Amino acid sequence: MKTWIAAVAAVAVQPLVLALRMSPELLGSSQPIYGLGFVVVAVIAVSAAMVFLFGIPTFLVLRKFRRDGWTSLGFAGFLLGALPVSFSWPTRIEGFSSGQNWHGKSVELYVNGIPTEYAWLTYAENVAFFGLHGLAGALVFYAVLRRLHREP
Repeated sequence: MKTWIAAVAAVAVQPLVLALRMSPELLGSSQPIYGLGFVVVAVIAVSAAMVFLFGIPTFLVLRKFRRDGWTSLGFAGFLLGALPVSFSWPTRIEGFSSGQNWHGKSVELYVNGIPTEYAWLTYAENVAFFGLHGLAGALVFYAVLRRLHREP
């Protein structure tokens, strides 16, 4: 039961991580941000699926080998968070060109189907952001679990 409570805490922290991650856009925007509620619900749904399908089994395996500490759980959480998005690397798309605003600078992501360095930087940034979601969830999971095991 304590593991499930810790898992729910790991999911519950994800909207806070999202808010911290998006705070420059949220605070710097002069226009209303539509669809934010849907994004929060999607983050909760995806994080719940990841925690319950992969996070808890990973924790149980680490516990079996007596490796259920802060560092191993944090590393596993980072990997589990980053792994799904890491498969979406920029690929060659024939005849496609696109750009976006990247940290206040207008950049080209694809030029005639070839990904630019900014496409790769955006990819690496997304992998790191999703990894931070996993790291935060894993550390909250472990903190809550430790707290629950200390109580009589």
